[in-house]
Amino acid sequence: MSRALKPWMVTVASVLAILAVWLGLTQTGAVNDLFMPGPAELWAALTDLLRDGYKSRTLLEHISDSMMRVLFGFGLGALVGTLLGLAMGYVPVIDAVSAPFIEFLRPLPQLAYLVLLIIWLGIGEASKITLLFLTALPVSAVAARDGVRNVSATRIQAAQSLGASPWQIFRHVVFPSALAEIFTGARLAIGFVYGTLIAAEIIAGSSGIGWMIVDAGRFLRSDYVFVGIFIIGLMGIALDRLLLLIERRAVHWAGK
Repeated sequence: MSRALKPWMVTVASVLAILAVWLGLTQTGAVNDLFMPGPAELWAALTDLLRDGYKSRTLLEHISDSMMRVLFGFGLGALVGTLLGLAMGYVPVIDAVSAPFIEFLRPLPQLAYLVLLIIWLGIGEASKITLLFLTALPVSAVAARDGVRNVSATRIQAAQSLGASPWQIFRHVVFPSALAEIFTGARLAIGFVYGTLIAAEIIAGSSGIGWMIVDAGRFLRSDYVFVGIFIIGLMGIALDRLLLLIERRAVHWAGK
């Protein structure tokens, strides 16, 4: 890439190109508004949702419901998964006991056991948050376990030669060295959680952005559907950037 051409310039140019194609298709009538609303229609839909809400709930309430589910489910799953993964990587016995369950749960489609969670816990928040918890847990556990296993043996041996105890080695060598992979696992986990959230709201929800999109689609309100999709995308980007910011502050030595 030319030095005069900065990465942000390419990003802005690509976004503007997509906007130009979108405007061209909608303004010329090449695509029916039912299939792809134009910017004016989306702005009007967003204004309506902000003013009147959707199905007796404000747009902010739908957004907050989705975010609450993500933060609780992801937060608990990532915390428990990371602690379990660290123990699995550091204590072989714990790994031998936990690995079969983690490896079974990790590739299992989340919707496969959503029905069971609904039967056990009902269609309230408990089933959705538990589903998101189980989605984040195995991804975080595997990332933390692999982070511990990939710690340089030289670092551990150096700490041992200086008389460090096992706890000191874990606290000052193993855990900091594994942080980069732990955050990578967290970013992957929140992506899975976010995708699972929409499916959970569709199947067992009566609020949230995912539910609003599906319900609006039943009435052919594609403008509301597109607004919901944009909100979901922006929420996902915001969550990922927040994790990336925390990672840069917590693992500031990475790559150095």
